[in-house]
Amino acid sequence: MFAKVKERIDSTAKPASRPTGGNGGSASDRPMPSIVSRDMRVTGDLDTPGEVHVEGAVDGDIRCAKLIIGATGTVNGHILATTVRVHGEVRGEINAEEVFILNGSKVQGDVVQTLLEIAPGASFEGAIRRRQTVAATVMLAAPVPDPTPPELVTEAEAEPLLLATEPVEASPEDLPDPTAAAEPPEPANSGDGLAEKKAG
Repeated sequence: MFAKVKERIDSTAKPASRPTGGNGGSASDRPMPSIVSRDMRVTGDLDTPGEVHVEGAVDGDIRCAKLIIGATGTVNGHILATTVRVHGEVRGEINAEEVFILNGSKVQGDVVQTLLEIAPGASFEGAIRRRQTVAATVMLAAPVPDPTPPELVTEAEAEPLLLATEPVEASPEDLPDPTAAAEPPEPANSGDGLAEKKAG
């Protein structure tokens, strides 16, 4: 009687164990790649933070972390990824950190990259441009507001305004003679002027 109760307690206390992978982590920790199989055709854009394997055809843009285009795979669109390995065919721009165009593959379009490897036997038509990581960082960064409002700037902190003017050369005739005594100006209502008016 007591043995049956003990078996029931043991079975409810132990959680069901899951099989673990060889690296010690569970299989659910590793993201599964998205696969476009050989007999599949996708029309539209693909956007995933994970990995994409294309063995069929994709008519649209692909944005992912890692893209592998198999020997039977075809992509007609732009690709934005971290790593791209092309075994098949691409018609469109590839923008990635690492691009590998392997033997037997065909790429028609520009490649914007940091690291590029083109294997012998691969076909490539397009321009190669270096990826601008600094510009990308500046574009993605949010603008930082100025902590000091403009009305709180004091006069001591304000920079002087400099105006660009053309230099004017003065001739010697235009300069005043420093030896000449300066005569005081006559007052406008002097008595001499009135006497002359009365006499006239």
